Amino acid sequence: MNVLTLQSTYGGLLHDTGKAVYRAGGQRGSHSEQGYQFLHGVLSGADWAPALDCVRYHHAAALRGAAKALPADSPAYIVYLADDLSAAADRREVEGESSSFRRDLPLDSVFTHLNGSHPGWMMPAQPQDGSLKLPRPQQPLSASVYADAVRKLSECLPDLQPQPEWINSLLGLLETQFSCFPSSTFTGESPDVSLFDHAKTTAAIAACISEYVQANNITDLRKALFEQEKDFCQKDAFLLYTADFSRIQKFLYTVHTENALRSLRSRSFFLELLMEHYLDELLAGCGVSRANLIYSGGGHCYVLLPNTAAVADTLTRWNRQFNRWLQQQFGTQLFLANAWTPCSGNDLTNTPAEKSPYKELFRRVNRLLEQHKFHRYTAEDLRLLNSTAAYPDGRECKVCGTSANLKDDLCPWCKLFVDLSIKIQNKRVLVVSRQPSAADDCTLPALDGGSEYLSLTDQFSARKRLASGEPVARVYTKNAPFTGLTYSTNLYVGDYAASNSMEELAGQSEGVRRIAVCRMDVDNLGHAFISGFEQENEKDPVKRMHYVTLSRASAFSRQMSLFFKCYINGILEGLHVSIVYAGGDDVFLVGAWNDVLEAAQRIQRNFTAFSCGALTLSAGIGIFDDHYPIRLSAEETAALEESAKHLPGKNAVALFTPERKAVRDAKGNLLVQPEQGHIYAWDVFRTKVLTEKVGCLQSFFGKDNAEHGNAMLYNLLALLREAENDRINLARYAYLLARLSPKKNAPGYKLYEQFSHSMMDWALDAVQRHQLITAIYIYVYQNRKGGDTDGRIE
Repeated sequence: MNVLTLQSTYGGLLHDTGKAVYRAGGQRGSHSEQGYQFLHGVLSGADWAPALDCVRYHHAAALRGAAKALPADSPAYIVYLADDLSAAADRREVEGESSSFRRDLPLDSVFTHLNGSHPGWMMPAQPQDGSLKLPRPQQPLSASVYADAVRKLSECLPDLQPQPEWINSLLGLLETQFSCFPSSTFTGESPDVSLFDHAKTTAAIAACISEYVQANNITDLRKALFEQEKDFCQKDAFLLYTADFSRIQKFLYTVHTENALRSLRSRSFFLELLMEHYLDELLAGCGVSRANLIYSGGGHCYVLLPNTAAVADTLTRWNRQFNRWLQQQFGTQLFLANAWTPCSGNDLTNTPAEKSPYKELFRRVNRLLEQHKFHRYTAEDLRLLNSTAAYPDGRECKVCGTSANLKDDLCPWCKLFVDLSIKIQNKRVLVVSRQPSAADDCTLPALDGGSEYLSLTDQFSARKRLASGEPVARVYTKNAPFTGLTYSTNLYVGDYAASNSMEELAGQSEGVRRIAVCRMDVDNLGHAFISGFEQENEKDPVKRMHYVTLSRASAFSRQMSLFFKCYINGILEGLHVSIVYAGGDDVFLVGAWNDVLEAAQRIQRNFTAFSCGALTLSAGIGIFDDHYPIRLSAEETAALEESAKHLPGKNAVALFTPERKAVRDAKGNLLVQPEQGHIYAWDVFRTKVLTEKVGCLQSFFGKDNAEHGNAMLYNLLALLREAENDRINLARYAYLLARLSPKKNAPGYKLYEQFSHSMMDWALDAVQRHQLITAIYIYVYQNRKGGDTDGRIE
């Protein structure tokens, strides 16, 4: 990393530290001066001086006052402009110098202005510790919470050095301490961007500006960035970069029935790690840090990069090398599509608003990405793919079908995905080294054309290897940030697992011995990411696009990743389910069928509360025998999820089997009976199906009479099913209900009356009747042993 870029990155990350200092005490004066004084006291050494200048002079008035003392090439001019672009605002007032600011103003949820307005909800003022914190009604922040954060900084910052290997540690520290505080407490604005998200975005923009001015031999930064700020904001100094793994589903489900769950979870984790490794090599090659990573999840990413010839060369070279490595290792199973487009500071701040350049920027890069997906391989790639020689014995891996050096009929990768599962659960530290060793788990490609070596280990061993002088490229920690560990990046991973065995999970089921597979994802996330912060009711383009900023997009992305990669582990605590993958915006769960039903509801309830109702989830839940091939169950459950998304308004769950259309022959004879899918909005499923109708069945039959209830319900179910396509045989239905009647003077007669009246009313109403059919399925599953393999009661 270039020295100026390093200084600008640290300056961007630390520039608003004074806001926490100011809000923690009763001092007067600007937050920039207070931040400088605080940091000057805890960060020793002359190497910190340029970054501290960025803290002290990141506002226009301070820069004008220091014009003679500050060199024209100071990074303070870079951070000044980056701060303005990050906030997308013309700063006329400085916090600490006006009554327009409230020290105790809490952080609103970043979802406050997403897809409309959802005001009145604040985030709890607690450090980021991995536990879910739901928005709650507004209440002022006390000075003590800021004082605690400042105290933590004063303890941890002295351990850091202004070197590239410590940037990730600073990012982690600021995220834990500053992500619960608002960036601005100006009463005229919405305080929905955290101090951390603003600092991170400022650092990303600053790094890009630094690389751009150096590449273009701009040395008078005072003139170029401060005096001629408007001119610079028109220059295409930035690149918006995106990449996306293709064929993820095919790669994930290439598993053998034996140890299927272990292999699935290993493959999912490997893909997540492979994307992070790819990004870290890319960021290092472009001379920037993980501050420039806007979003990463679900095999997809967005990155803000400098628009220089060196960066374009790095992107071209690294993507060619990386995809060539994927071809060599996995054939056509995996491909990483990528695209980038230049943009200006005005584009990032959506200027002019009436032309919506910010939204067009994302649309443009996504169009380029789709084009790359349709033209993935060059002629040379195709020649290499078709010239791969088979191994002499001609054998193929029994899982993926490739010819390779087999062991136990498995290729090296498929064997690794089986063996790695236990390590993934038990090891919390991953070391990527430039030096091979016997402890390596796998080999990864490097930007320089060589290889790097991954091993799963523990904190003690990682520290020992770093202390030995081993050429470590980076260290990842999983759901466990270790302060003071150089090169360290904490990765949140949704890895909750009650068991690695389908049979064990099925054995924990209530009633019928079955597993359920659940697939769920966020509705309309692409639209929300690109256009969600537009205020559609506003006709004035400036007001309409007021909340469309890069900082909000970054904050929104980070919160989505936290929910699906981190908070989900606590949400599922105590349930007999295992996460196959969770990240970005989607979830794949396997577990005891009744616990999967509960897990899906927990995720949906918490996500709705977490997003302040701004976003919804749809899900498909299929029920299967534990020996049913996971690939097929995944495909069928994907079809259910798609059915749920076809319900008007989405925000739904589809169960059991997809809707079945009528099939007739050429003469019009019915070959396949049509069947309505079990698709419900979440609140309808919860209140009308589970609480009302399953509750009614449980109340009447009870545990002691469950088997008798099942036998009777099969007969009732046959009539209700017929009524889905024709008129119900009321006489037969009433007769069956009457057979359940006790004597009129019996203690349970009143309960029977309520039950029979409800059952009759529901049968006569098409909507209620379908809900009752679903409820009978669920009740019978709860009180039955054995059952069919595809999740339907025959």
